[in-house]
Amino acid sequence: MAVLAQLRNAPAYRPCDWDLKADPDGRAYWLHHFREYADVLLPLIAAEYGRASAAEQAAFRADYLAIFDRVAAYPDAYPRIDILLFDELRTELQARYGYRDPFRGVKARENEAALALLPGVLAEIDAASPTARRELIAAGLMAGNIFDLGSRATIQRYRDGLTAFDTTRATQPRRPWAVDDVDAWWRRWDERPAYAHVVFFADNAGSDIVLGCLPLVRWLLAAGSAVTLAANSEPALNDVTAEELGPLLERAAALDATLAEGWRGGRLRVAATGNAAPLIDLTRLADEFVATARTADLLVLHGMGRAVESNWRAAFDCDVLRTAVLKDVRVAERIGARLFDCVWQFTPRS
Repeated sequence: MAVLAQLRNAPAYRPCDWDLKADPDGRAYWLHHFREYADVLLPLIAAEYGRASAAEQAAFRADYLAIFDRVAAYPDAYPRIDILLFDELRTELQARYGYRDPFRGVKARENEAALALLPGVLAEIDAASPTARRELIAAGLMAGNIFDLGSRATIQRYRDGLTAFDTTRATQPRRPWAVDDVDAWWRRWDERPAYAHVVFFADNAGSDIVLGCLPLVRWLLAAGSAVTLAANSEPALNDVTAEELGPLLERAAALDATLAEGWRGGRLRVAATGNAAPLIDLTRLADEFVATARTADLLVLHGMGRAVESNWRAAFDCDVLRTAVLKDVRVAERIGARLFDCVWQFTPRS
């Protein structure tokens, strides 16, 4: 595994700045969250893996709860305790039982629904004035990010049918957002040449990648940038994987000339990060990905997991844009915000 070349002071880097080993209250909060998540996973496992008998599912549940019971009972047995560790423990158990991707069916359905809406979303953007166009792109990136099945708050919204793209965009907080560098971001484009190479760390499947991210990616391509969409190598919740993203871009390119030119001309690429979690450790990336990303002069860290729960305080030797909807109340409180507030943090290289 390799270190992202743009990461500043890698020896001092810590992916997650919320140290749950030193915060018993925070640790208890997240242990409760992960224990509860068994009730989300098991119906998905039953639907996706018909071979999983009731006895096997019961064994999985018992092993799953035992993992987090052990963390609760013996925190000193772990060199570090953070949300990324909990993600890794869950992923390891799923792999042991052969439940590699319980969200596969959900992701496929949501991708289909989002692709059907993409031409209308792009047409709305193109018909708007230049200023309104930028607002639509920013608002759309936030609206898409609500499709996240790793959060209790957004799982309930999904079950209640409240994650439709238009509904979410219409009801999201008005600007200025909790962290709002949107104007500074667009000023940078007005005052300086386009970035040569943007590495865009993607988050969720469905409306997030298709209706939220692709309109911004399309704008970057039209401005003259090359874009690498960085996605997980292995499944994690409803995050889009690199394996899924290639065919998805092929279909999106058939719907839009700018995406088609970028995709078929090689300026729009997909790269597998080597990651298998909703959060990301930028010192444990695939060698090939790090080589691909070496020329990037802008990093986009998209989604609460990659931009806030991990890498919130990371420093880089290039410009960085962090974008996310805050879908956990305790994560929001840690940065002085509220549940469902929006984050658009643009940090130029100092």
